[in-house]
Formats: sequence, C-alpha cells, structure tokens
Amino acid sequence: MKSTKTLLALSLLLLGVAVAGPANNSLVVGTSQEPPNIYDPWQTNNLAITSEINGYMGASLVSKDNAGDLYADIATTVPTLANGGYKLTKNAAGDVTSNSVTYSIRKDAKWSDGSAITPKDFQFWLKVEQDDRVPVPSRDPWDKAKITVNDADTFTITYNPPYLFADQVSPGLAPSASMASAWNSFDSATAKLDSKTSGKAINDAWVKFISAFTTANNLPKVVAGPFRPTQWRSGNSLTMTRNPNYWRTPKGGADKYVQTVQYRFIPNTNTLKVNVLSGQIDALSAVGPTFDQGLDLQRSERGKYKTYFVPSATWEHIDINGFSNVQKVKDLDLDDKRVRQALLYSIDRAALTKALFQGKQPVSNTFVNPIAKLYKKDAKAYDFDPAKAKALFADAGWKPGADGILAKNGKKFSLNFTTTAGNATRERVQQILQAQWKAVGVDVNIQNYPSSVVFAQDFIGGGSNGKWDMLMYAWTADPSLEKGNLFSSTQIPTAANGFAGQDEPGWKNAEYDKLWTQAGTEFDLAARVKLFDRMQTIWADEVPSLPLYFRVNVYTKVPNLLNYTFSAYSLYPSWDAYEIGWSSKGAAEVNTQK
Repeated sequence: MKSTKTLLALSLLLLGVAVAGPANNSLVVGTSQEPPNIYDPWQTNNLAITSEINGYMGASLVSKDNAGDLYADIATTVPTLANGGYKLTKNAAGDVTSNSVTYSIRKDAKWSDGSAITPKDFQFWLKVEQDDRVPVPSRDPWDKAKITVNDADTFTITYNPPYLFADQVSPGLAPSASMASAWNSFDSATAKLDSKTSGKAINDAWVKFISAFTTANNLPKVVAGPFRPTQWRSGNSLTMTRNPNYWRTPKGGADKYVQTVQYRFIPNTNTLKVNVLSGQIDALSAVGPTFDQGLDLQRSERGKYKTYFVPSATWEHIDINGFSNVQKVKDLDLDDKRVRQALLYSIDRAALTKALFQGKQPVSNTFVNPIAKLYKKDAKAYDFDPAKAKALFADAGWKPGADGILAKNGKKFSLNFTTTAGNATRERVQQILQAQWKAVGVDVNIQNYPSSVVFAQDFIGGGSNGKWDMLMYAWTADPSLEKGNLFSSTQIPTAANGFAGQDEPGWKNAEYDKLWTQAGTEFDLAARVKLFDRMQTIWADEVPSLPLYFRVNVYTKVPNLLNYTFSAYSLYPSWDAYEIGWSSKGAAEVNTQK
C-alpha cells in the first residue's frame, strides 16, 4: 500500500496538477495526442485533438448541437429563409445564381481582452483565408465568398457562384486588432516571392507568423470562447481557465460550472487507461483509447466512471487502385468491377464487426453516413458469399492454380494491402481479411507504413504511380454537409496536379459525375436525395472502394460530470464547453449523452 501511495504522489508531482474531481471545480481530461499548436483561426493544423481543444477557446456565429440543429453563439439569431437572414437569388429559369447570409453580432460579444467582436474580425479572417500564401487545407467555400459590412454589428456574406450549405456554416474570425500588425509584416516580407519558386520561404514566414500566437511558448493572446489558455507544459498538459468576458451564461451562474479545464497528454493508450482506472482523470477526450481498450474499461467500471461508444461520422474502408495506366492494376483486373465485387463478396464484414467490435461499429454499404439525410438504406449489401466471389473471378478469367491461388495469363492474383503501421485494430482487420481472401484464392501481402508516410499526399494520392494496391484508412465528414466529393473524377489526384484531390482510387463514372454536378447546385433537399440515391446505386455497383464500417468514438466520464457530451454532428465534447459542470457544485444538466 505504501508503495502504491508513493507512486501516485510521484505521478501527480510529475504532472504538476491537482487531483481530478470537483473539489476545486476543475475538469481533468486525458488524451493520447498533443496538438502542435492551438487556436489557429485558419486551422492550418487540422488534427482532431486540435479541433477538440479549440472548442473550449473558440466561438462561432452559429454552431451545431448534438442533434445537428443550428444554434446562435456570436450571432443574435440563426439566419433562415423564414426570418430573411438567408436569401437565394434566382434567374428567370428558377436556378439559384447566388446566395447570401446576414449575421448580426450580439452587443455583448467580446474577445477575452474585453474588446468588442466586430465585422472587421470576420473580414480580416476571410482576407487571410483567401490568400494563396496561406497553407489552409481547403479554401472551399470561402474562395467564392465576399463580406459586405452593413453597420457596426451586421454584415452579409455573399456566395457567387452559390454555395449549397451557406446557411449551415459560418466564417471564422480572428482578433484583427492584435494580429493585424504581424500579418502586415508577413505580407510585406512575402509580397514579392513567387509561390512556385519560393514556397519554402513563404511557408517559413507563415510558420513564424502563426507561431507567435498559437504555441506553448506563445499562447494565444486573445480568444473568443468560454475558456482561455493559461499554461501549456509541452509533453505534459495544457490548462484553460474560464473566460470572464464570454457572453453566454449557464443556468444558475458561471460560478456553478467548471472553472478550469486541463488536458493531460498521455501518448501511451495503456497508460491512459490506467489513469482512468486509478481516477486520476475525470474524462477521456474523443481522441483516446482504442476500441479494445474501451471494452476493457467498460468491464472495469464498478460505478467509478461510465464508458460511452458514440457513433461517429468516420468511415473505415479500403480503396482499390483503379488507375488503368498502372501495369499491376491491368494485370490483376483491378479496373474491372467484377474483380472488385468479388473481393467484397469474399470477406465477412458482419462477422468481423461482431467479433472485433461487438456489433457497435455497423457494416457500411455506401460512403454516406447512416445518420445523413442523403443515406440510401437499400444500397447493394454484398453479404458474405464466397461462391459468388469465385464465380465473378472465373467470369473475369481467373482460375485456381495448383497452389490454390488464382492465376490468369501466367500472372498470380497477388496484391499488397497497406494501412497505418501500429494501429492494432486495423492490423487485426487486415489479418482476418487476408485469411478470408486466401480462402477464395487471393494472395494478399500486408505492407504497412507509419501514418506520416501513408498520409503524405504523394503516397495516399499516388495511386496513379502504383504506390499501393489496396489502402485501408478512414474519412470523417459532417453528415449534414455530404457532397459526394470523394468519388468525383474532378478530385482524382495525379502528379500533374500535385496529388490534390480525394478520389484516391482514380474512379471515373460519367453518370456519377453528372449527378454530382447537379447535386452541387440542387437546393431542394428532396431532389438532392433522389440524386444521391442514384449516385449511391452506381457507386455500390462499381465499388471503387470496399466499404467496411462506420466507427464509434470511445470515451469515459465520471458520473458527477454534466454536459460533457458529443455526437457525429457536434464532433467533440468541447462543443458546449460553457455548460460543462459538476452536479455537486450546482450545475444543471442540459445535454445527455446518447
């Protein structure tokens, strides 16, 4: 016992933090990742843990709750067609030619230094967002947006050409008063540099600019959200303290809710699990343990905490290289849908998800999330059918050789299967699928690389160069903003376009492309549902990717902690940070975890 207490005391001393719990109205969250920077208004680092932590310090004109419904934060109200805040401009044929959203800023909306949030802060953000020198992951839809200031508190964003989800998103904001001078220095230093020949110099200047506001050495000077950063010990913890200038007040008063939030960075997920079991953290981040570890935690709860498995918007799948210019693709007929269909019929996904995930991660039959309004419930299912798989292989000319491996024209059906090395769950899935494919005569060689290699754009986007044969990974997207972009041929990455685009399999289908183009400007939801229904029918027949399952996020929290919840719409438990609190301190429950 003495030894245990000594270890605990030493652990806390090393962490330099108070014991987790409501004693001092604080919250301690454990996570397996540490962000390289925080509260970057342009999100040039888009790691999930960064987005989660930013939720405590950020604010938005409007945001989404756990049900996917919009609520007003900085804005006085949610703009809609009914209240006139959202407007569509149509031509004589009835087509929408542009659209606009008008926002009014709350009179009491302030930055953490007490200065007012104004339209200038949104204009400054948009100017930087649209600047080609700034390495944002995507400028869509802000590259087609324009801000017009109406008065001191009101401005209008106009999209021309129109943006389908203009009423569902709001622009970012940045503290123009405190950042403008540094931005002007960046602007002057790089104004005469050519992005094609001086890309590194421009990026270095950008890193210098953004690092002055977002790192452990330079904590954000001014934030807008309910908490502000007060201490960041790299490799250890980040502490945020309630922002007295945040405008929304939880029921009963802010003093009844959490006053400080501390994130503890614990890269080893087994150590993270031990911290939950020993009560040293109050809750886990959405970026935490593996699914298996979540099941272990659930079995050990004993009333000390509760484990949640939250359906997410993350789609796990296997891309099949379909670039016909690649010799191996031609040799193996990977550009023939019969072969791709056979590969899918060969694997028992229902048994896999039941065995590994207790059925908590549902099998997917399409790329659209089941909670999205565009989801096609009766998409082709490809239930496990090895006889049908063998028939399809035979139809494509593949016959079993003496060793049982399929062969054609002197070539064996042997392909490489790649995913992120060290991801235990994916590696187990690989082994199961490898055995099931072998049973129908497909030889699969597992060839994994670190995630830094797999997600390098010239690798994941390098199908046209034969970088991979089959690639397993995941995509995450807001279900209410589904565009079908992943499989538009306009999004095929190649060396010629710098491997930009997300249609990694290189799939081309003229009818899908036509429907996708129509859906991108179809403002009637019922009509868009019909377009996506056909798009998913085509996709499910062609299967350019093998759909596996939709993931869940695993996390825990102690019973006393209220309003620490999230969903596939709100994404992170920080979405409603100002209302997170302890029941024993008088906090009221407004959100329950589903």
